[in-house]
Amino acid sequence: MKTITERAYEHFPQPSLPEREAAIEYAINGLEALDPSASSRRPFVKWQVVVFIVGVALTVVGFVLDPLAAMTGLAATSIVVYLIAILSRLQVFIRGLRYNEERILPDPSTLTDEELPIYTILMPAYDEPAVIRNLVRATDAIDYPHDKLELILLIEEDDESTLSVLLRQDLPDPVRVLLIPALGPRTKPKACNYGLLFAKGEFVTIYDAEDIPSPEQLRLAVATFREEGEEIACLQGRLDYFNERQNLMTRWFTIEYTTWFACFLPGLDALRMPIPLGGTSNHIRTDLLKEIGAWDPYNVTEDADLGLRLARRGYRTGVLPSITLEEANSDAVNWVRQRSRWYKGYLQTWLVHFRNPRQAVKELGPKGAFAATMLIGLTPILAAINLFTWTCTIMFIIGVPPAAAQIFPSWVVLVGLATFLFGNLAVIYISILATTQAGKGRLAWACLVYPLYWLLMALAATKAVYQLIAKPSYWEKTAHGLTDEFDEEEISHQEKIEASKKSHSFPIGDA
Repeated sequence: MKTITERAYEHFPQPSLPEREAAIEYAINGLEALDPSASSRRPFVKWQVVVFIVGVALTVVGFVLDPLAAMTGLAATSIVVYLIAILSRLQVFIRGLRYNEERILPDPSTLTDEELPIYTILMPAYDEPAVIRNLVRATDAIDYPHDKLELILLIEEDDESTLSVLLRQDLPDPVRVLLIPALGPRTKPKACNYGLLFAKGEFVTIYDAEDIPSPEQLRLAVATFREEGEEIACLQGRLDYFNERQNLMTRWFTIEYTTWFACFLPGLDALRMPIPLGGTSNHIRTDLLKEIGAWDPYNVTEDADLGLRLARRGYRTGVLPSITLEEANSDAVNWVRQRSRWYKGYLQTWLVHFRNPRQAVKELGPKGAFAATMLIGLTPILAAINLFTWTCTIMFIIGVPPAAAQIFPSWVVLVGLATFLFGNLAVIYISILATTQAGKGRLAWACLVYPLYWLLMALAATKAVYQLIAKPSYWEKTAHGLTDEFDEEEISHQEKIEASKKSHSFPIGDA
């Protein structure tokens, strides 16, 4: 009896064996062959290891020789970094609010079907039997000529659970299934690299298994590319959630995404700073993507890495205010798995791009290098610092133990407490502002207990640091299909599509 994999190879037409061998070689080693310094196959270079070891050694020696001075210095440094990070984020947030009000979008209806180019959608999926039908239906509903739409499902050849579902489906005409050889790192970017070599579109985008893109998204992307010219290499669509009210976790996740995609990314766009891409709804010029080596198969947040590589080559990434609905992670354990991978990838990305700090500053510019450090390199670190500052605050409220009082001078405690309270209140305030401006005022109350969410972030950041050392390229799978709607269909597929069509972050010009 034939295995599901054997049946899949017979059922779904595949490229020839030489083409598959060339594609998997490119998918695994293409970026490293083009530019070894851009690959995160080795997460650290020698000088970074030396600096880390020396830093830890000096810290240990400092605590042995003079614990008071060492702790004071460590606390003061944390306070300064924390304050700079909060102030810089506030600047970006405020600029993002203004940019949303000022921006006027092109009208996609001015492009006729004949003027539209071929568009490729890459859809990587692994162990997603519960949501794969949803993805195929959502992409088939896109308002784009089907004879100019190429939908490539990227499925690992040994993913029997997903393949068994696909073998029972009547797939729409634009959908093509590519089976990814089980070689090299088992990561999403490797699968996307494989599919990219067979892409025919002038533009390419990625949708994840649970995504429901707004039907007009591709037309709006083409119109924006045409209007902005060759300077724009990539457009980042806005991500939102259809299960935001499932539980407190999904509410927090929605608040975070609303603030990030509706305010921070437009702010970075307005300030012409590098944009760390999200993992889906990135619309990219295909030829340019191939030219720069596509995605890093060893980086577990390949999207953020790609955003920086584009910026270092002088290209701009813009923000596309078209919605892609996703499933917010509703399970705390599953959330930590996902977030620790994101944090690990952020650390990977910063370490790779700042292997040569002088060159990074030259190519990104001082502001760009600062933004990359604040938003990518320091994000996991700040999450971990937040746990420390919360602990200190609780100690201060309930009474500082005598031993801690001897270690922390009173001025350090008071300045640290003031900075911590200012930073946390500022984040709560901008979260409330972002959600109410985006028409999600029903979530504002969850912002008041947002600090509990940050405790989970601290846990994920700690885990990320461990995995960066122990398992740098390990892709920790996030389970999807946990939402009630997938089982009970309380919200129909068409209703989700309508929600994505109506869901705009803010009124934007005359669009």
